Amino acid sequence: MFVNGFLSPWGFAGLNMPFQMAGMGLIGLAGGLYKRFVREFRWVAFCFEAAVLGAFLTVIYDLITNIGVAISYVIMGVPFNVAIITALAYGAPFSLIHVSSNVAVFGVAFLPIIKVVNKHVGGEQND
Repeated sequence: MFVNGFLSPWGFAGLNMPFQMAGMGLIGLAGGLYKRFVREFRWVAFCFEAAVLGAFLTVIYDLITNIGVAISYVIMGVPFNVAIITALAYGAPFSLIHVSSNVAVFGVAFLPIIKVVNKHVGGEQND
């Protein structure tokens, strides 16, 4: 969040940063809860679950950050309903790319990454 919020080539995150932090916190909480309920890794089922969970959490994150953008529009004097519609409309193309790429990453690469990290860090062995 530090690099994204303060050192981004697009500039300081500003008012949207607390919304990004809230979204990331929610995703971290969901990941921690998900790990508690996953007992075994069945390759196909786990990849499907990870892809669906990744898509769902990405949509939630994008909605939270788009609400942050809408609030910044409201501060600039745009009516609330127009601000929400505008923020969601401008955020929709990015959200489609964001959700699609996360489905691909979580569905294909997530389990192999977990196995490699666990092997090198000494975490649980789920082969």
